[in-house]
Amino acid sequence: MCMVTFEWDNCDAREKVRKFEMTNSLSWVVLELTSLCNFNCVWCYANSNTHGRHMSKKDSKRIIRLLADNEIRQITYSGGEPLMYPYIKDVVREAHEYGMIVHMNTNGYFLTKKIAEELRRLGLSQVQIDIDSLKSETHDRIRGKSNSFYKAVNALKNAKEVGITCVCQTVLTKINEKEVLDIFKFARSLGIQRCRVSDMIHEGRAIEKSDMRPTDYMKTLQSLSGFSHNTGVKSIECGDPIFPLNYKDETEITGGFCPATKGMFTLISNYGSVYFCGVYRKLLYNIFNLIERGENLKEFHKMRLEKFLESNIPSKCGGCRHYEICRGGCPARRDCEKDIVDYWCNNFN
Repeated sequence: MCMVTFEWDNCDAREKVRKFEMTNSLSWVVLELTSLCNFNCVWCYANSNTHGRHMSKKDSKRIIRLLADNEIRQITYSGGEPLMYPYIKDVVREAHEYGMIVHMNTNGYFLTKKIAEELRRLGLSQVQIDIDSLKSETHDRIRGKSNSFYKAVNALKNAKEVGITCVCQTVLTKINEKEVLDIFKFARSLGIQRCRVSDMIHEGRAIEKSDMRPTDYMKTLQSLSGFSHNTGVKSIECGDPIFPLNYKDETEITGGFCPATKGMFTLISNYGSVYFCGVYRKLLYNIFNLIERGENLKEFHKMRLEKFLESNIPSKCGGCRHYEICRGGCPARRDCEKDIVDYWCNNFN
């Protein structure tokens, strides 16, 4: 989850971080309810498509109950496209009734004002929607869906109007890195409370799109930090282990570590597969097997994560003065390179 989020308003997304700081254990889960999607994004890490599969209502309830019993602070529904999941209202309500903070990753195509209002009443407090370009034809081409740009913008407006916190997300590529600052400005003109960028990780379809990798992700982050500071940003929530190692910012930057490596976050697929993270889909275990054995989720996850990380320590990082902070950088980025080193680490060595 090499994401960096710029926050102009306080929101409940910080709660999972506070919970993790108190317990040093899993506090946030992304649950992929379906692999069905009406888009065909060129870099889709999940390889979602129109022939996907829904998680059964029974299985989603089993997982939500497990997460609640283990005091997971936040659940983020994802996919595929979660608004194509037939029981989306049920799972939002159920997680909220258990006391969890409920967020959603959506492409926004189906998020009308009526649906946004209903989901807010059921407990949804935040949506994350991607804007990849302010040129509608470019955005639509990246997303593989005509009219997707206007649908995404309207979805952000609809959600904000009914009181849902909105995150405007952008996956940085060579195609859009020069206009990402304008995307931030556009989002802020709509009153969007949070803007987020992430590196394009080589997983799923993105494996064949290495030529789309941004020119300098870290330099772009520095530029966005300068803009956000000058426009009154309240904080920057950083999920990238390399930023801001060599950069000083007047704004508070929380995190600065990979939440999956730290054990704060994990992802559960619609098949129950528990992956290291959303964009580095390395299997740790299956959640339904854990439920059937009656094991403690937090303890079991910590044990399996430690085993996974032990076998993924980059040997070339041993002498680096930053290693104790970044722990070798992003595992997903490391896995893309022949020398198994995060390709942004050259900024510091």
